[in-house]
Formats: sequence, C-alpha cells, structure tokens
Amino acid sequence: MQNLLEIGKIVRTHGIKGGVKVISFLDDDLSKFKHVYIGENKLSANIKSISPLNGGAYLITFDVIKDIDSAEKLKNKSIYIDREEYSDYKDKVYLSDLINAPVLNENGEKLGVLVDFDDYGASVILTIRTGAVSYSVPYVDDIIKYDASKNAFIINEQTFKDIRV
Repeated sequence: MQNLLEIGKIVRTHGIKGGVKVISFLDDDLSKFKHVYIGENKLSANIKSISPLNGGAYLITFDVIKDIDSAEKLKNKSIYIDREEYSDYKDKVYLSDLINAPVLNENGEKLGVLVDFDDYGASVILTIRTGAVSYSVPYVDDIIKYDASKNAFIINEQTFKDIRV
C-alpha cells in the first residue's frame, strides 16, 4: 500500500488569482482535507478555500498557487493526501494500491498483472498485461474478483479469453 493516496486531479484554472477546478476521485467530500501534495514532484500545499461544484468537482485555492500562470503549470496534475494525516484512509485499500498485483486463474496460475484502471463512473475497466500485450477487462464481480488473502485478482481463464479486448 502506498502512503500517498491520489484523491483528485486539477483539470483547469479558474480566475486570475490562481483558483483551480479539481475533479474528485473519492466519494467523500474533499472539504475535509487541509494539506495535500500536487503532481509527480509532490509539491506540498495547504488548501486555502474549497467550494463544491456539480459532478464531483471542486473549486480550490492553494497557498502555493498565487496567480493564473502558476495554476496553469499545475493543470492535469494529480492531487494526493498522506494517509498518515487522515486516519479514515490509513488502512483502506484502493485500486491505485493494487497496480502490479497479479491476475490469477482459478487454479492460482498467473495470467498477468494489473497495470492500470479507468473509472468511467458506471464501471471500472482494468488493464491487465500478459507478456507484451495488454487487455481491458470490466471490473465486475461476475468476471474478476480481488482476493485480499492472496493480494491478487482471480478470474476464470476461459472467461478472460472470451471477454478481453
């Protein structure tokens, strides 16, 4: 499990004073967070103000973004929290924690590894790499399940061959 949890993404700037629109990746209200990290370099930032918008989006101002130019540089950057700072997230496992988890058939033989996922709202699509080829599989209990005791995904091998795209 990674110590930092990705909770959202900056999608555009808002105003000349450095406000940004953030899409949340959590079901929870982002207003509970006060300190976050931005981008690959994990820029430490405090939230100065936050206002909910429609569709799981928020208008946020950070102490490290002073104007539209600095906000523009952070567009399309992910926002993370440190799980140690927020006890509600300390022991939860998210799909982002399971990147590189093995994908096994019902006999425990390795078929591949989880390399990515996309959440489309109505469904989550897992990207599984087998050798040099990657396949997309819907994350539906009837098709593929996560087994915490094995820290692996389990899928019927024939189903995997039939539905992969």
